[in-house]
Amino acid sequence: MIAVPRPPAADPLAAFTEDEVRACVDYAKPRQRWGLAGYGTDLLVLAALALTGPGRAVVRGVAGLAGTWAPGRVVLATLAVLAVRAGVGLPFSIRAFRQDARAGLATQGLGGFLRDWAKGRAVGLVLTVLPLAALVLGARWQPPGWPLVAAAVAALLVLALAVAGPVLIEPLFNRFSPLDPGPLRARLLELAATMRVPVGDVLVADASRRTTRVNAYVSGLGRTRRVVVYDTLLAAAGPRPPDGSSSGSDEVTLVVAHELAHVRHRDVLWGTVGAAALAAVSVLAAIALFDLAPVQRALGVTGLGDPLAAPGLLLLAAVGGLAAAPVASAISRWAEARADWVALEVTRDPATAVAVERRLALENRADLRPNRLLMVMFASHPTTMARIAQAWHWAERH
Repeated sequence: MIAVPRPPAADPLAAFTEDEVRACVDYAKPRQRWGLAGYGTDLLVLAALALTGPGRAVVRGVAGLAGTWAPGRVVLATLAVLAVRAGVGLPFSIRAFRQDARAGLATQGLGGFLRDWAKGRAVGLVLTVLPLAALVLGARWQPPGWPLVAAAVAALLVLALAVAGPVLIEPLFNRFSPLDPGPLRARLLELAATMRVPVGDVLVADASRRTTRVNAYVSGLGRTRRVVVYDTLLAAAGPRPPDGSSSGSDEVTLVVAHELAHVRHRDVLWGTVGAAALAAVSVLAAIALFDLAPVQRALGVTGLGDPLAAPGLLLLAAVGGLAAAPVASAISRWAEARADWVALEVTRDPATAVAVERRLALENRADLRPNRLLMVMFASHPTTMARIAQAWHWAERH
């Protein structure tokens, strides 16, 4: 394990003008407030459906359309919860889209946004209904090896999604094409070889059809692994200017070095293994909790095998996710800081690292004056100024 220096974040005025800081903060703060409002509303909706008489009546009424057929009741109960959550959450999603459109960050119209939103809900529906129904029906029928079989199936499902997701799910939202042959592709492949990272391909995602935001990421495991770069990030790629300042190609290279660092240190693999283990533990915890009489009374069910257990399961999953968020966020921030440091060690180009962070902050409208509590709870990456401070620290040491 390498030592990762994480110096304190500097004041944003050390790297941005007052106008730049103001523009980012004026965009980020309202979005955060509405995001928190949407998150809180979703929790309240789940609580109402799982814990109150009127909420249970709604779920019971929809599930009753399947009569006494248990599998149908489970599926319809789950669909009812997801439909209510989607309907309540849609205004918050539209509000976020309209803010992006006003800021010039959205490049699609409302119709395109709603189509992508519907596809996202459809994927979420399938990935929620099938495993949840299997869990409830398994608890109802108690097959041999229950509950260890249920935990193992949950873990295997997470692993399968990690492998199949890039092939089956990502193409639903973006079109991907190999990065064209040329100096940049050769440079990135050479970088991967230098870092001893096997990469199946370097792909370009047509993110510009939806947004002007820039990004890159690694997805997949083994032979399905690929580095994906937004076409918005590639838009400014070119040779280094005569004045020696960083070019778009330098920025792409540094971002890809960061993503390759994740692969080199098996962040994607360990993240997937951790998610699989968490899924298994969560299933065992749900089985144990639904055996408790107080939990059954609170949720108005007879146990996990009750066809109306879906609202309670989804509520417990949401509360558990909230409780685990600080730990997961802290681990993610550490992994991101390590990837930043490795990228600096490989490229030896702190000026470009600072330029990348400036570009990401300005084009993605990052919060340059983040709330500490929100950082602890939900931030998967270090703050912009923490990452810039790390680049400056590397420059001082070298």
